Amino acid sequence: MGEGQHVELFKGLVDMERRHAERLRALAERVGHPVVKALLLGIAGDSEKHALFYQAVIELSTRYQPAISQNEFRMLGEEIVRHIDTEARMMEVTRELLNKISDPRVRLLIAAVHDDEVKHHGVLVSIRDNITSEYVVGEEDLWNAIWRDSPWHGTPGG
Repeated sequence: MGEGQHVELFKGLVDMERRHAERLRALAERVGHPVVKALLLGIAGDSEKHALFYQAVIELSTRYQPAISQNEFRMLGEEIVRHIDTEARMMEVTRELLNKISDPRVRLLIAAVHDDEVKHHGVLVSIRDNITSEYVVGEEDLWNAIWRDSPWHGTPGG
């Protein structure tokens, strides 16, 4: 499925996720139980996140994406490692808590946090491995940009 061909579908998903988040927040405001309220608000937050992800797919499909600067590469590379370490520590803390706590209500909440920490860790590792590694432009890339990929094939501007 080519993402560019399905922009309208993704726009609909953005709207659906946002409406879903609003309804869940409204429901959570009417519930007094702290665990149920927290879970509903957490799901609402995830729906907002999903809307952001779908919006990013739309932007990737319809707009030019700027290159990441050398400063951004350096900053991302340094910061991502710290966040990967933090997520790893939080995975360990929540794993230990799950082994110690017997109350099923608390376990439900801690398990949800643990699952998120595992996902976050995986996403950050993927960013480190796939996005923050610099792409070195080689001579062949340069010549392709000047000749093959340019509408003017090396001549000054047409």
